[in-house]
Amino acid sequence: MKEILLTELVAQAKEAIKPIQHSASTVYQYGLAWDELINFFESNGQSYFSRELANRFVRESKDSLYKGLIKNWRYKLRRLSVLILLEVVETGSYSWKLHYSNANATLSIDMKRLHVEYAETLIRSGKGNGTRRFYETLARQFLKYVQRELNKNISDLRLDDVQKFIPYIAKSYQSTSMRTVLSALRSFLKLLYKEGMTNEKLVLAVPSSGSKKTAVVPTITQDEEKHLLQSIDRSTCIGKRNYAMVLLAMRTGLRSIDIINLKLSNIDWRNKTIAIIQQKNGRPLTLPILTDVGNALSDYILNARPQNSLPYVFLRCQSPYTKMSRSNCYAISCSIMKKADIRQSGHQRKGFHIFRHSVAARMLSQEISLPVISNTLGHSSMSSSKVYLSTDEKHLKACALTFQGIEVTKEELL
Repeated sequence: MKEILLTELVAQAKEAIKPIQHSASTVYQYGLAWDELINFFESNGQSYFSRELANRFVRESKDSLYKGLIKNWRYKLRRLSVLILLEVVETGSYSWKLHYSNANATLSIDMKRLHVEYAETLIRSGKGNGTRRFYETLARQFLKYVQRELNKNISDLRLDDVQKFIPYIAKSYQSTSMRTVLSALRSFLKLLYKEGMTNEKLVLAVPSSGSKKTAVVPTITQDEEKHLLQSIDRSTCIGKRNYAMVLLAMRTGLRSIDIINLKLSNIDWRNKTIAIIQQKNGRPLTLPILTDVGNALSDYILNARPQNSLPYVFLRCQSPYTKMSRSNCYAISCSIMKKADIRQSGHQRKGFHIFRHSVAARMLSQEISLPVISNTLGHSSMSSSKVYLSTDEKHLKACALTFQGIEVTKEELL
């Protein structure tokens, strides 16, 4: 097996799987698994790909699965990500034939037809691509359960069958995902009842996931941003790189995955724009280069970036001069926040994503509309931007009711 840097092999693998035409979400998941593998190699002092070390990564992942530290889907994702790399390094391409299996292959003809009809219904409903794919997956899992575990027809299903399915499927998902799992299950069961395929209203067997709470999105203030930037030593190569990465995130709201995948060719200096294809959803995004961001980028590229043939803007400052990873981004933001003594209490989030939140919060405070915010952040759906409404403290206060006119006695308060 030829010697190759793991980061270069991962880049080759991403190109090799393109003909398979995986969804953007699947490609994104592979990227996360490969980032984990890169971190594993780095922790073992290895930058070149090693079959032995990669197989050890899979074995240790399997041990984590048995110990209940990770879910089965994550183990399968890690294992498949390694198999892809092995095929690419050995053959230079990826055929998928070694690992592909038709998702609906084990379903009966009637079950397959039902699943296709449900998928078409989801398309007509206008749900986002990610939501639709998840709902289709959950429906397929339910149909397989009915066919394999219960050996029943859809028309014979009862409430207790659905109740048994929930703990069965929960083994495959994180607890934090169960709200979405139950929502997808309700959607499919409602269709079955609406189309007269079940005699009972099976959706009644799905427990409520509780009232939907609006999460308060963490942000940092403009004063904190200024303090963070001032804490970075820009006299060093690492400092110039970190300053450019953090400032880019603060001004544009780009995700860390898009920052580390930013290429020199993505920057149009003449027109002062950055144009990329987002890693998460595959959608194009063009953003203006603000003056301070442009100055920081040019300072890093001209005076600190290692001489390297790789196309990426941001590289490691020590040999091997490879592309940055998501864990590198997290380490950078944690380091500067610690130095600036910001967000150091409890389990406060310290990753790059908080800069994205802050961009949205600032735009909201300036009364910029949600569609504009959604386009700026590159969301595939405007609903993704609604979570940032919790950051608009000024207007939330204006919506709050006073106690005027509400007579409350001391006893009632107690």
